Amino acid sequence: MKETTQEAEATAIKKSGFSRRTRITAQERVGFTSQLAMMTGAGLGVAQALESLARQCPRAALAVRLKRLHEDVMGGASFSAALRQQPDLFDEAYTATVGAGEASGKMSEVLAQLAELNRAEMKLRRTLRGMLIYPVMLTIVSLLVVSTLVVFVLPRFATIFDQYDLTLPLVTRVLIGIAEELRARWWLWGMLAGGGVAGLIAARVTEQGRRFVDTVLVRSPGIGPVVRTVIGARACRMLGLLIESGVPLLDCLRLLKRSISNRLFGDLADKLEEAVTNGRSLSDALANNEVLPPSAAEMIATAEKTGRLGEVNRLLGAHYDEEGEAAARQIVSAIEPLVTIVMGGVVATVVMAVMLPVFDIATLAQR
Repeated sequence: MKETTQEAEATAIKKSGFSRRTRITAQERVGFTSQLAMMTGAGLGVAQALESLARQCPRAALAVRLKRLHEDVMGGASFSAALRQQPDLFDEAYTATVGAGEASGKMSEVLAQLAELNRAEMKLRRTLRGMLIYPVMLTIVSLLVVSTLVVFVLPRFATIFDQYDLTLPLVTRVLIGIAEELRARWWLWGMLAGGGVAGLIAARVTEQGRRFVDTVLVRSPGIGPVVRTVIGARACRMLGLLIESGVPLLDCLRLLKRSISNRLFGDLADKLEEAVTNGRSLSDALANNEVLPPSAAEMIATAEKTGRLGEVNRLLGAHYDEEGEAAARQIVSAIEPLVTIVMGGVVATVVMAVMLPVFDIATLAQR
């Protein structure tokens, strides 16, 4: 049976063009988890639910992976153990949460909460991306227009200007010089641009580079508060879900560190783990941290006193979701007119560099 599944997977991947490591999108994960929660809540066994979901899955390569989950469960493995065999589809936090749900006998409730967590994260991610589309597209289009005018249009006018005894304006001379430099050494500037992009990618891959980028994101005056709030939303939601599912606190902190890629948060998670190991409270370790919003330490201190750490973290995560979205909207609403003004000024400068000599030529022609 295993050989049949592997052959089917290879065929599905070949037909769909996917790599060996089939990815699952955020929307697919939410749909899978919520449907599985409804089916198990209605009394259907996990194996039957997985078989049904695999049959309904519209993507061939993913359907084969779900069939493998079904086969593993039918072979006697627990659902969480079967999930661990698919690490590229389901991360450790997801698997641990499911395992806690199995141990507590609250599988459907835990799956429903897990689906809600993934849905909230997907919504926030889409909202942030949607807000950035306009300023990013405006910047790209404006840069393309300016580049076309400077590199291709302005040199054509320069040949016309040379036919007249004109003293060109400073802005025109500067832009013509830039255009000539770009056209003469385009290969050099192309290599420099490509090297810069490659350097940024390489820096993001290395440990030092990632730490530098993460530090800049957290400490930046404008975007820093939004980044901290988004990290806080994910961390608090996940911590609340893991605790309420019955995962031990130390395991929760280790899973959090692996689930959130920001290096500064990883350092904070290490401090939290050390504090819990030494018998100190989470709120003590959170004092004066630079990663989570300031209110996190106070709210978690209250939760520790009342014994409602899971519930408070879950609610705090929902609050930070709304707060992060509102803060991001404020930043984007401030950036949009700024980008419009700057790009408009740049385009106007290029147009002025072309039109001023044209007006001088028209004046000479009238004499």
